[in-house]
Amino acid sequence: MRGPHARARRRRARVAWLVLAGSVALLGAVVAAGGLLRRSVVLDLVSFWPGWIFTAGLFLIHRWASGVRQRFPGYGLGPVLPYSLAGWLVAVLVLHMAGWEMLPSSADRLEGPAVTDRIATAAMDVRIEGAVMVEAGADLLYEVSSLASAGAVAPPRGEELLTGDDLEVRLREGPEAGWFGSAGWNLALNPGRDWAVAVAAAEVEADLRDLALRSLRVEADGVVRLGPARGDVPALLAGALVVEVPAEVSVEVSGPVTVGPGWEATGEGASYLGDGTGRYLIEVDPDSDVVVNQA
Repeated sequence: MRGPHARARRRRARVAWLVLAGSVALLGAVVAAGGLLRRSVVLDLVSFWPGWIFTAGLFLIHRWASGVRQRFPGYGLGPVLPYSLAGWLVAVLVLHMAGWEMLPSSADRLEGPAVTDRIATAAMDVRIEGAVMVEAGADLLYEVSSLASAGAVAPPRGEELLTGDDLEVRLREGPEAGWFGSAGWNLALNPGRDWAVAVAAAEVEADLRDLALRSLRVEADGVVRLGPARGDVPALLAGALVVEVPAEVSVEVSGPVTVGPGWEATGEGASYLGDGTGRYLIEVDPDSDVVVNQA
């Protein structure tokens, strides 16, 4: 009975090695084609070389200690070795997609200073050829990382200008994308400071509901979600944008805009009267397509 069992195990092992080889080939094709994974995933896979060697070494030692001799390593243990190596591959890909900070692909991350009383207000000016995702939630003043998808956008470079207790941050693309080229950036801002935010990008998805805004300027296509307004908050919008504001916030728009029920037409655009004390004063570029919805 050992003969048929041994042959079945060898067949399973061949299938497992083929699956591993096919997975590596598919990953290489995806990286070469671009669009799904950044090239930096290769750096992450290489950085795990101790795990690959340790796993393979354990099986080779087991093979030597058991006295098993096969023409192809791992056949005596069936598909365990190739599937274990495939497990390492999957683990690295998951960590890469999650943006684990310890990976080489996270070397392009950019972080601002700690939030201290020295910085009372902050301004963020972002200019990028690709996409940018903006949200609140940074532990430091700001945190920037590349999106997981591939692209030609270079990693961010920051310039910080401190005037008194006001800090202005300018984010620009680096000189070349190299291994770290992506479709754009993730930008997180600390909600503990008042912000003046300016974004010029190809695409934007900005969730600013938890930020206290002093002003806003967006030149891009995409979606902007706003929270309650503190006083009068000026906003300049250009592009094909959908803007979501809370129902209790007053809004005055000058320029071409599409709005829902409850708005009043004005000589310059439209206005909405909410129950809150603050309001957004939105100016829309004439060549833009802006829709304002109450969330």
